[in-house]
Amino acid sequence: MLPFVLKIADQPIERLQRISAENQAIDVNVQVELYAREINRADAPRTPESRRLSQLILDEATENAYATFIAFLQNSAEPEDFLPFERLAQHPCRQYALILSASRSHELFEICQIQPGANASTFHYGGYEITIKPRRYILDTAAYLVAPDKYTLFIRQVREENTIRVYRSDFINLTQNSPPPLKLDTRDIIENLQLQLASEREQPLPIEQLLMFPPSTEDTNSPRINKCPECGGSVRRLGREADFCLECDWDNLPPLRQTR
Repeated sequence: MLPFVLKIADQPIERLQRISAENQAIDVNVQVELYAREINRADAPRTPESRRLSQLILDEATENAYATFIAFLQNSAEPEDFLPFERLAQHPCRQYALILSASRSHELFEICQIQPGANASTFHYGGYEITIKPRRYILDTAAYLVAPDKYTLFIRQVREENTIRVYRSDFINLTQNSPPPLKLDTRDIIENLQLQLASEREQPLPIEQLLMFPPSTEDTNSPRINKCPECGGSVRRLGREADFCLECDWDNLPPLRQTR
């Protein structure tokens, strides 16, 4: 699912109604070139090869439109903390797309225990449903939160002698039921999710996650174990209270709760 609505236009200028109290009519200019592909003159309409070519052109145009949307977000998204509940509460929208780099997406998959590439790459936080959208060419420090139906992009195809060109409109905001796109700090997202999910599960995070995201501070009042009481080997501290031996099977991790 795209984080915006993609529609096909037949004309260079599309007239439509903006969803608002006034039902205002607007003219959408669909004349900015988005993508072009050379074709063979033998690709006659209504042949299987022509239909495959049309689908390929649509797929590649969609990919270019997605890249254009990322550039649009970089220029228009408003910086915010994760999540600005008071601001989001002003709108009825409860479903959002979180667009971020592939590496940061993988970290969120690990934290939320989501298999990468799974259809349900969605987590729930504070009453909101947020779908993770990995994307190339995004800095690891930045993420963008946007309602999937916030913006609409119109595209149209024009067939010339040896080329098919695809033109686009600007990203049009046709609804007032969702906030503007927000730019978030990925470190803030990860820290909040770790705390929230650990609290909900009422159990320590898995060892793999603790090793990947070690706590930034330790409780200096808790006694430290320097040697394994079983074999005398080296001991590694996990979190503030748990330890495990690097040389044998000893640990003092709390038992995991049984999931019912």
